[in-house]
Amino acid sequence: MDVSRDTFITMLERMASFGSAPDEGCSIFGVGYEEAFARIQNKYFKEQFSRGTSSEKFVVGPFGSGKTHFLRQLMEIARDMNCVTSEVVLNKDIDFSKSLIVYSEVVRELRVPFSKDRGIKHFLRACLERVKSCSEDKNIEELYLNGWISGIDKKDFKLDIFGNVVKKALLAILDEDNIILDMCSRWLEGDINDRGLSRELGIAKVDKSSNNLYAKRLMMSLFQFVRHATFHGTLVCFDEAEQGLSVDKKKTDKILSMLMSGIESITNLHEGSTLVVYALTPDLVDKMKNFAALQQRIISPQGRGFFDGNTLAPLIDLWRDNPLEDIKLIGNKLVDVFYKLLGQEIKIEKEDVLSVIDKTAGAIVEENISGSNRRDMVKATCSILIELFETGKLGKPEFSIEDSSGEAEV
Repeated sequence: MDVSRDTFITMLERMASFGSAPDEGCSIFGVGYEEAFARIQNKYFKEQFSRGTSSEKFVVGPFGSGKTHFLRQLMEIARDMNCVTSEVVLNKDIDFSKSLIVYSEVVRELRVPFSKDRGIKHFLRACLERVKSCSEDKNIEELYLNGWISGIDKKDFKLDIFGNVVKKALLAILDEDNIILDMCSRWLEGDINDRGLSRELGIAKVDKSSNNLYAKRLMMSLFQFVRHATFHGTLVCFDEAEQGLSVDKKKTDKILSMLMSGIESITNLHEGSTLVVYALTPDLVDKMKNFAALQQRIISPQGRGFFDGNTLAPLIDLWRDNPLEDIKLIGNKLVDVFYKLLGQEIKIEKEDVLSVIDKTAGAIVEENISGSNRRDMVKATCSILIELFETGKLGKPEFSIEDSSGEAEV
């Protein structure tokens, strides 16, 4: 992914302030997980998606360990392979124990390749364009598209009425009937309990007591439709933020039960081609290990973890044995991109900047070895680079470290 000069500066400012991954361009700064992404890409996006099978993964690490960056870089890779993606941030505003709410968020964040737009309407329009482009004869592509639409309600979706509503929505787009399209979109976004809406669409209203069941079937039907619309597959990323899943024991047990149910639905999905990735903190993973129904799902066979070479291992633990080298790579990568895009405007030599960045990395690890070292390094490096860009001066790390002679330096 290429970025402009101004976009890059905006990214630096955001990362200097928060240390968090940018919404776009994580692949530009990504470093240290190249092999991991290549293995996921080959095993899931290429092999499993081609067979129509689906799986789940759990990316584990404390806040600041790079989970969000990992997810967003993975989504960029997926979109480059013609996959639809959705990123849902699990904060305290989203009740993960209610499947319909989770489904609605997934739909709201749907994103197709080569577009920044999100949501069901953009997705449906992209489906029409995608299918139309599959026609071998440009003279009959409208006929080809109409034939495809006419058979949607006959496809074996997990929820039969899903196909009916999607068909109505697609025909409404072609007919430029925004009233029908709005009604279909509301239903596809999860408004399935409205009696008046259901009556207008000619389908049965769903009783609220059945919401969780219908939400699961809606989600699975959505994944099946993505593949039916000739996209390669779907990647859904759930990112725990602000301890969004840290709740009381009763609700935690319900969330874990919902997780188990969701995993079962994904692994048993026919013609779905979906990878669901959860980014979780270690404390929630510990609770999962003590939850009988989930325990066997997340334990790696024979103790061989993902970074031991077992690509099928459910857990991807982002803790690194050599945090100093890890964060040095991050700082060096940021400097490399900085000089590639802005080097002509900078008078100070790149090697001098790299020297300061290395000292910054050493100071961060010396002060506190923790999972948040990656975020600390991103903030510190981007702050130094922003100052260099704005003032022409090379700032020094704010941490005190000792050189080999025992004298303190910064």
